[in-house]
Amino acid sequence: MKNDKLDGNPQKTTIVPTTETTAELIPESTARLVEKSFAENTLRNRRHALEKFDEWLRGRPITDGLLAQYITDRFNDGKAPGTISIAVSAVKWFLKHRNNGQPVELPITAATLSGIRREGRDRGRGQRNGLTWREVEKICAVQEADGTLRGIRNSAILRVMSDGLLRISEVIELRIDDLENNTLRIRFSKTDQDGEGEYLYLCEDTRLIVQKWLERSGLTENYLFRRITARGDNLYVNKDTGEPSALTADGVRKIIKQSAARVGLTEKVSGHSARIGSAVSLAQAGASLVDIQTAGRWKDPGMPAHYARAQFAERGAIARFKDGK
Repeated sequence: MKNDKLDGNPQKTTIVPTTETTAELIPESTARLVEKSFAENTLRNRRHALEKFDEWLRGRPITDGLLAQYITDRFNDGKAPGTISIAVSAVKWFLKHRNNGQPVELPITAATLSGIRREGRDRGRGQRNGLTWREVEKICAVQEADGTLRGIRNSAILRVMSDGLLRISEVIELRIDDLENNTLRIRFSKTDQDGEGEYLYLCEDTRLIVQKWLERSGLTENYLFRRITARGDNLYVNKDTGEPSALTADGVRKIIKQSAARVGLTEKVSGHSARIGSAVSLAQAGASLVDIQTAGRWKDPGMPAHYARAQFAERGAIARFKDGK
């Protein structure tokens, strides 16, 4: 984040989201609250998109024509319509906030984006693969067989994320006192920004490995999951605070990818894979779309329906009435 002065005011200011030529200076304390209004993935994607656009602008002011030219260049470079849509959304978001909350019309960009979607409809970013319940079990068996504190923690993280269909932003905020009998409390989420909280069920194997993690680590309060030293057998202690360090979002992504890679699962594995895979497994087990939407706390049924579209097709009208399934 960039610090600067505004109209002689000595208070620190910051650029939202991050770039210099495409963002409005606001007080740093306000910027932090703005950031908290978005999911981490959304904010990170917008920052990245604006940084790329800023580089391309080379100091020129934002115009509808330039933005249309930019997304045309990105499309000609092989980018997918989904990636380009993120860039347009990020710029529109910035312009809206610079314009006192009033939406900005970008007719040239809109028409160009429409053409890109039609022309590039077969050029997808690639759906991230899900880690089904069976795959998570396989991964966790390998992690637990290590016998290290790291392996126990990694298994606990994956099992909790699979049972709860958790987002990374949710798992890094879990506290030890969020564990209540057979349930896990989610303090807030992407779809619960006001922090009303929700309770999720944890399976027996998950509860047992979480308990083992707590016993081996000696943790009794604050964050549930923490960083581990390079050797894998001790908590990583922050030198400034003297306390075990909490995990970061990037740390969790790394854990998921590396753990999956150990059992040969490397294709398009991401921080969302346990969430996606659990939705697929629920559909395979016969859960309805409403069941899956509720379990994953999706506001809209579109995403779980997309993730489990093959499983729902197997239970569709043709499968039931023509093939007798």
